[in-house]
Amino acid sequence: MGRLSSVLLTGLGALVLAIVVLSVVATIVGIALSVIAAVLSLVLTLAVLSVVVLAAVGLLSLFGADSSAGTDSKGPADDRLDSEERVRSRYVDGDLDDEAFERELERVLGQEGVGVDGDVETGGSRRRHRER
Repeated sequence: MGRLSSVLLTGLGALVLAIVVLSVVATIVGIALSVIAAVLSLVLTLAVLSVVVLAAVGLLSLFGADSSAGTDSKGPADDRLDSEERVRSRYVDGDLDDEAFERELERVLGQEGVGVDGDVETGGSRRRHRER
């Protein structure tokens, strides 16, 4: 019985040793996988955060540049169009004759020979504008 017990004890020792080695290997693999998962989670979190920050910066620049949209302040183009409409209405009302209308219209437009649509005006197109 001495020999059988010694074989059983050796087999039992080898089994315990195998279980300990497998436990150590499983622990090392688990730690490595958890580190990889933490790094991937950090990278994904930073990517999502950067997208959110970029979207916020884009929206702020979009709405920040257009901050005057809610106010009644007009730009130079709007002032020019308003002045042009006033000159035209004064001409239609009879307050301006043909020459005064042309002088005022050229003064409002800022340069001679450029029409409302940006086209070069001819004498005929000026008459058409006056008839409107």
